[in-house]
Amino acid sequence: MRALLSAAPRQEGSARLLSVGSVLQFASPGDVVWGAGINGKVRQRVRYPLDVRSVRGPLTRAVLLGHGVRALEVYGDPALLFPRLFPEVTANGAGGLTVVPNLNELDRVPGEDVLSPVGEPREIAARIAGSGFVVASSLHALVLADAYGIPSRPLVPAAEHPLKYLDYYAGTGRADVRFAATHEEALELGPVPPPIVDLDAIDAAFPRDLWRGGIARGPEDSRDYESLRHASAAVRDAVTRSVGQDVSASAAQALLRVEELVADQPAALTHLLERCSSEARPAADEIGTMTVRYLIECAPHGETDRRVSRALRRASANMHDVPVVARVAATGKVSLARAIARDERTEADGFAYLASLDLPAAPIERSRRRRRMFRRRD
Repeated sequence: MRALLSAAPRQEGSARLLSVGSVLQFASPGDVVWGAGINGKVRQRVRYPLDVRSVRGPLTRAVLLGHGVRALEVYGDPALLFPRLFPEVTANGAGGLTVVPNLNELDRVPGEDVLSPVGEPREIAARIAGSGFVVASSLHALVLADAYGIPSRPLVPAAEHPLKYLDYYAGTGRADVRFAATHEEALELGPVPPPIVDLDAIDAAFPRDLWRGGIARGPEDSRDYESLRHASAAVRDAVTRSVGQDVSASAAQALLRVEELVADQPAALTHLLERCSSEARPAADEIGTMTVRYLIECAPHGETDRRVSRALRRASANMHDVPVVARVAATGKVSLARAIARDERTEADGFAYLASLDLPAAPIERSRRRRRMFRRRD
């Protein structure tokens, strides 16, 4: 951050930056993302909203888009900027092989050629820059090899999920990368092609405005949820085509994990958000049915409930005959709406609440009849 800002980072405002590595599982609503990626081996909850300036690769972007989070098509691990940001780091080595295991598998490859990724970053970068060929299951060793133009080949990771590796390689024009099982096989396969990357685009995407306290927030009512879901499918299809027909086990595992992460959303939620963001606005009856289904099937969750509330508010802004339960949820009182949907409170309570806000509500009897129909259909 200091190198990019040419000064000590003195943050103004409350926004937080996530960058460099598979760290999106640590995101909170409102965080800014620059070059970070999805971690395939942990439980991944995609938060909303996020301010995504760039991502590590298209697999991360596909997951974000699939959850209705806008993510620009700017790819590349920020560590690719290392030589540009730290020109004082020079090659320290006489060529030859360097094997860098992931930090969780330090005992995997013995020998004099092994370089631990745990240490002073500039010294490790200098050693990689002075290598003749890098073989690694450490992703950032592979990134730095690319940054310094050193030939390299990835090892099949033993302790890590392959998603982050394929994500990086697909984002640098090499989705058909072949992983080596051993460093001997890596020597036989030879180096992967050099990366195709726009370093200026990565640099330009860096959120310098985060330190000026003037970040402009986009809409948070999921108005583009449906189109982003379609874009996610298109990105996934494009990566699959780029991988090719000779799909390695590692690539297949990574692609499957992306599909799982995109699908890891309640159907009641995705249907509601898609319909509320569709150009063909749902009818009042459909809004009521979708809302009741969401409230019954989905457990209370403040972040998701707020997202649904904003989507309903936008979709039903000019519809005075929307059922009571949906109107209540649209005002942000989702706990009351859920209690009504689950027969823990009555529609009369919802009607009274809306009346206290001087908002219109649908006739109570019609709303009650719609809920009974929904439950019979299930």
